Amino acid sequence: MDQMDANKIEVFLPGEVVDLCVPSDDPWILDQWFRWFNSPKTTAYLDQGLFPNTYENQKKYVESVLQTKERLTLLIKPKDRDRFIGVCSLSSIDLVKKSCQVAVVIAEHGDNLDSMFYGLEAKARLTEHAFETMGILRVTGTQSMDLARWQKLQILLGYQTEGILRNAFNKGLKQTDVILSACILEDYLKIKELRKGQYWPGKAKLFELMRNLPEVPLWKRLSDWLVQEQRSLWGDVRFE
Repeated sequence: MDQMDANKIEVFLPGEVVDLCVPSDDPWILDQWFRWFNSPKTTAYLDQGLFPNTYENQKKYVESVLQTKERLTLLIKPKDRDRFIGVCSLSSIDLVKKSCQVAVVIAEHGDNLDSMFYGLEAKARLTEHAFETMGILRVTGTQSMDLARWQKLQILLGYQTEGILRNAFNKGLKQTDVILSACILEDYLKIKELRKGQYWPGKAKLFELMRNLPEVPLWKRLSDWLVQEQRSLWGDVRFE
């Protein structure tokens, strides 16, 4: 496809490393987007990838998300690149219960230092929008336990582990536990206070914070404890 036309890009949530942009059915955009979900590497921990994705299917999806008020879908564009590299969303948006779910898919990883912040900033900007603009009180997310590095880093955005869903992700021969995490308004506001009003502290500061995280994250401690306690209780219960 042709080089990116600036007129085709509408930034919705600007950032430091990435901008989150409004999706559209422009052919230049759809041609990038639909191919991501035909990549085994991209879909390894997603529900997609069981069947081929097509340009036409992606167009129908875009048309549906632009009409719904239960999902906000945005394309991720690095500041230093002339194409999109992934997609992120707030879904199951419930403005009565004040809750939603967050998801981030990075389909094209860069080879520079900024690329390590693509997913984190996308999640941060969406979380900030959920609390500050939508009035949400609780943002949840789920990820396979195999994505250990991501699980460790997201505490810096206020996402705390709340549970382990046993064998909740199944794809092909792979079966893994899933970690349930959430950021609540109270924790979000506390982080903003500690960072002098800035939820996203900037990539330099975030890199410093990443290097000083506890060696054993909460999800690992909870997982080890839960397995031990489950086995102990199982042995103490009479089933017949």
